Amino acid sequence: LVTEFLTRMSPLAPRIGQYWLQLPATFGPRELPALWHFLDSLPGEFNYGVEVRHPQFFAKGEEEQTLNRGLHQRGVNRVILDSRPVHAARPHSEAIRDAQRKKPKVPVHAVLTATNPLIRFICSDDMTQNRELFQVWLQKLAQWHQTTTPYLFLHTPDIAQAPELVHTLWEDLRKTLPEIGAVPAIPQQSSLF
Repeated sequence: LVTEFLTRMSPLAPRIGQYWLQLPATFGPRELPALWHFLDSLPGEFNYGVEVRHPQFFAKGEEEQTLNRGLHQRGVNRVILDSRPVHAARPHSEAIRDAQRKKPKVPVHAVLTATNPLIRFICSDDMTQNRELFQVWLQKLAQWHQTTTPYLFLHTPDIAQAPELVHTLWEDLRKTLPEIGAVPAIPQQSSLF
């Protein structure tokens, strides 16, 4: 199925930034041979990322080093999950509580294993707090932008807040990386059809 899917998607290859594989917390170091086999079978025309959640992949020990080395050898990005904002939020709404239940609370390891680092920044509904916690990424994105093409995914507990989050963080990002230009217009959907 994966091969068929990627074959059908191949005409879009130039427009697809990255496919990423999100592994559950139960996928640990003993399963790495299966991951290597899977990644080695993928076509080379796409960029790939792997998001891990098992605690040993964040313990800075041999297991994490083996993961990072294996991804690096294959040119696969380690997806960086930063869920600090949502877990620092006061659980005052169902959207926040739901996000806190679903999003893993793992250490942030800003590790480059390939040329397209992908950061998933999981925010709260407090834009001031989000902006404060995003500051560390401004320097890192500027540094990485010199030699790689980083991707940044911004998540909010309530999707309706996504435009506000983009506007909140964009100006700081633009000061660091002026070449990104003005904040993009976010299209509004007026109806389903």
